[in-house]
Amino acid sequence: PGIGWNSDDARGQGGNGNRMGMGMTDAPGRNDDTRGGRRGSNGPDGMSLHDGLGDPAALVTAGDTLSSVDTASLVFMVNEEKLAHDLYVELGDAWNLRVFDNISSAEQQHMDAVRSLLDAYGADDPTDGLAAGEFSDPELQDLYDTLLAEGLGSSTQALAVGALVEETDIEDLRDRATDNEAIATVFSSLESGSENHLRAFVNNLDRAGVDYEAQVLSDTEVSRITVR
Repeated sequence: PGIGWNSDDARGQGGNGNRMGMGMTDAPGRNDDTRGGRRGSNGPDGMSLHDGLGDPAALVTAGDTLSSVDTASLVFMVNEEKLAHDLYVELGDAWNLRVFDNISSAEQQHMDAVRSLLDAYGADDPTDGLAAGEFSDPELQDLYDTLLAEGLGSSTQALAVGALVEETDIEDLRDRATDNEAIATVFSSLESGSENHLRAFVNNLDRAGVDYEAQVLSDTEVSRITVR
């Protein structure tokens, strides 16, 4: 289900079901200057105070084994975090928006956290050795290319792409709830970070005069996350 990426362990769609449409409408009387970002209680331009995860491998008890479902969840999420990171780096370079620079750094932390769990459990990392913007799954590669092309259309389209990715990340993390304490702890931290990132993208769209509309989660849930 991740942003239109079909996986064998799909958990269902939920939300508004609009995986690819950019959820925004122009608001009158505002300019399109999204440069410079915005500071808030969660750190500058979306750098979450929850993104410092320490060493997730320390959460894994010696001798613990990983179920096939949890293995699939970790594989799915490390791919999704790589997509977010690589996409934000490219969009940050294209539009010189600080929000992308800050959030891409946080996404690197998220990706490293999931990789740490994969390594601790002796599971293969599907992103190992891949270059930026490169994915082993053809559908994920097509998705990355599509989102990048959309985000290169304008600075506001780039921000809406970022919000779409974060909404999807939140839903996918919730869909992969687990009794595995180490994974649950990391996924909870990643979800908190993604909520902060979604809030930052929506705040930047608001500064640009764009009213954001929920794309994956419900309108009520997006409002709960973004209205502070």
